[in-house]
Amino acid sequence: MRATFKLLACTAVAILLSGCASLIADDVQELRVKLTCRNKPVTVSCTARNDTGSWRFISPGAVQVRTDASMLEISCKGQYVPEFTVSLPPLPSWEMAGNLLAGGIFGAALDAYNGTGLRYPENVDIKNPACE
Repeated sequence: MRATFKLLACTAVAILLSGCASLIADDVQELRVKLTCRNKPVTVSCTARNDTGSWRFISPGAVQVRTDASMLEISCKGQYVPEFTVSLPPLPSWEMAGNLLAGGIFGAALDAYNGTGLRYPENVDIKNPACE
């Protein structure tokens, strides 16, 4: 009986310290990126980059990136578009907010540290700087 209680207590502590988002959130996220000029989409070649890697894609379109606590830099260039870069900060996810309420500050801190509790904006609408 005493061993069962210790096992249950250890399991509960491990779950609380592991971070809810770490358990249920995926570390890959899909972003939809669209560059516009005078409200019309412009086709450009882009690269998304953070501390975990880089991913090439064509905008308008989607790209899958690994979530991280670092800024996501999106650099684009097209035939009539000079190269430019935008930066996206990682923001707390709903999973991380739920973990803060249910599991406390330790789990939320772990989620923030390993990046699983953070997400980038899903829709990235960029106005072409050359159109301004």
